[in-house]
Amino acid sequence: MNLNLPNSLTIFRIFVIPIMVYLFLLGGDTNRMFTSILFLVAIITDYLDGMVARTMNQQTKFGEFLDPIADKLLVIIILLLLITENNQINFILPAIIIVIREFLVVAIRQRLAELGNKNVLKVAYISKIKTASQMISLLFLLYKEPIFNIDTYYLGVLFLQLASALTLISFIYYVKKTWNDII
Repeated sequence: MNLNLPNSLTIFRIFVIPIMVYLFLLGGDTNRMFTSILFLVAIITDYLDGMVARTMNQQTKFGEFLDPIADKLLVIIILLLLITENNQINFILPAIIIVIREFLVVAIRQRLAELGNKNVLKVAYISKIKTASQMISLLFLLYKEPIFNIDTYYLGVLFLQLASALTLISFIYYVKKTWNDII
């Protein structure tokens, strides 16, 4: 394993997940604020690890493997935490769509690897928008305090619904792109 800066940022993102879970479950406004801040730091490290890897030519197979796993862990675990406080269908259904898609994309990648498919499933532009929508949503949902009299929790639910629609579209794109290979 090459422990360069991008890989270190990815590993850091994984290590802060249990801290966020602990703070969230402790409850209280201060812990919720710290959870939101840690999540924001995780989002920034996600952006930075890719940027640094590309600009400093530090891309590694380990990083290509671990980065999407770190992203999926972050999103799925935060969604599970947030479901504990919101059991409305307009929240749970988008969360379920997002979680199912994440597992199915991992399965597609695994199947392609089993087949020895040299065509790596590249991230589609729509998936980048989906990820941005998810991260904004989860940040607003974690923070949940009004900003300039704007209900961030409600805004977070709207962004979650947008992210789930983009999740379906990006999943259909990946299936269409790989269907002949995986079947």
